[in-house]
Amino acid sequence: MAISISRYVSITSGLQGVSQLGQRSLGGLVISINPLVPTGTFLSFTSAAAVGTYFGTSSGEYARAVYYFGFTSKNTTKAQVLSFWFWNDDAATASLIFGASATYALSQFTPITTGDFTLTMGGFTDHITGINLSGAGSLAAVAADIQTAIRAFSGGGTAWTGATVSYDATNGRFDLVSGLTGTDTISVAAGVTTDVAGPLGWLPSAVATPVVLSNGTAAQTLAANLNQLITINNNFGSFCFGPSSINTQANVDAAAAWNYSLTPNVQFLFCWSVSAANAAAWQSSIAGIGGHAGTLQSPVSGEYPEMFPMAILAATNYLARNSVQNYMFQQSNLTPSVTTDAGANAYDAILLNYYGQTQTNGQFLSFYQRGVMSGGQAVDPSDINVYVNEMWLKGAMSTAVMNLLLALANVSANNTGKAQLTAIVQGVITQALFNGTISVGNTLTTDQILAISNATGDPNAWQQVQTSGFWVSVSFQTYVVNGLTQYKAVYTLIYTKDDVIRLVDGTDILI
Repeated sequence: MAISISRYVSITSGLQGVSQLGQRSLGGLVISINPLVPTGTFLSFTSAAAVGTYFGTSSGEYARAVYYFGFTSKNTTKAQVLSFWFWNDDAATASLIFGASATYALSQFTPITTGDFTLTMGGFTDHITGINLSGAGSLAAVAADIQTAIRAFSGGGTAWTGATVSYDATNGRFDLVSGLTGTDTISVAAGVTTDVAGPLGWLPSAVATPVVLSNGTAAQTLAANLNQLITINNNFGSFCFGPSSINTQANVDAAAAWNYSLTPNVQFLFCWSVSAANAAAWQSSIAGIGGHAGTLQSPVSGEYPEMFPMAILAATNYLARNSVQNYMFQQSNLTPSVTTDAGANAYDAILLNYYGQTQTNGQFLSFYQRGVMSGGQAVDPSDINVYVNEMWLKGAMSTAVMNLLLALANVSANNTGKAQLTAIVQGVITQALFNGTISVGNTLTTDQILAISNATGDPNAWQQVQTSGFWVSVSFQTYVVNGLTQYKAVYTLIYTKDDVIRLVDGTDILI
């Protein structure tokens, strides 16, 4: 043995400069009314098969997932994730349990004569005992006996006395629905003598297939529901309505207004669909709002053209070279909804996208048109690609700066701090040049040159923007919070966006 060297020299090892925040996901999100989506829960899936396992292969959620995950971009990339969120169209919901789907046998239950489990619902918790299932002649009768045991707790009020328990033979599960709607929390625990909750498939930890425990909710406006969503998880890029019952003009207007009101702006792309009969009216009511892309519905039911921009966005790998995409000229397995110049002119005029068909050399070609945002003010991006590229840039910049603040002991309001922040910002700019978000060599108009000079205070800054694609500055300012002077860093980035070509106008000269 020897005296430990730490008595004289003590060295602590630690990993520095680790990025704690990952890159933002730009996957799609579907707002659903399916009660299999638990209230207040952000459900995510990485394949259509996983969506089918959870919702069933006959569900609308699965059909949407098959289309969404089935798209392969021109860069040979595909969407990696699709999420779902529940909203009940401004109606209160009841607490519920959808048990795990399995193959249940009556023989599992008839030996139980003194079964028990603990249930919390309607603000009350009761240890339900003495459950006798020996006389049940079917799985439906088992459910009826459990319902009787739950309803016997009259002290729980209507939530308990009006509760229903049923056996869903189609999906092979036992379901419980509270007798009362409104804000509530539901939970279940195993019994201590002869547990019944486990055999019913109501214990999440005891089964491999999902058990749905969904808390009751009060009526929620769409804006309130979406605000709740982003407090729980804002890691998605685009969203749309699932079932047609909630894809109404009022809800489309409300979702677009909510999205446009977010601070900071340009956070999500809202995608919606409309019938030919309603196109002009819906578009007129939403035209002054930015941040959304409307698409004409398919003439064939079961197709989801409004999800095409979502699939393109989710399939864009911003870490790859020249990965940004033009949303026009993208092809998919959709039925064309516009096949004439008259139709194209009408929908182009109101900024409504559509899957259109043209013909050349006797061949019919169909693709998404025209890849535009369907509303907004003059200062809002007018192209989907410009809008989503800015979404990525803002997310990447926020992540990079936050990782810097978390990694360093401090970032000072001096030249050292300025150099640190400039290096971080420049790193994101380099990636934006690499993937094509920042375009180099665009010819600037006189108005653009004057705008750059006004924003920078530098009459020559426009030359850097035109030749390098960007101009960036980092400075420090003071501000007062609760009477205390504090310091903030302010960066300004001016860059030339990726303007895409929608028309090639050629001239053939024969001599």
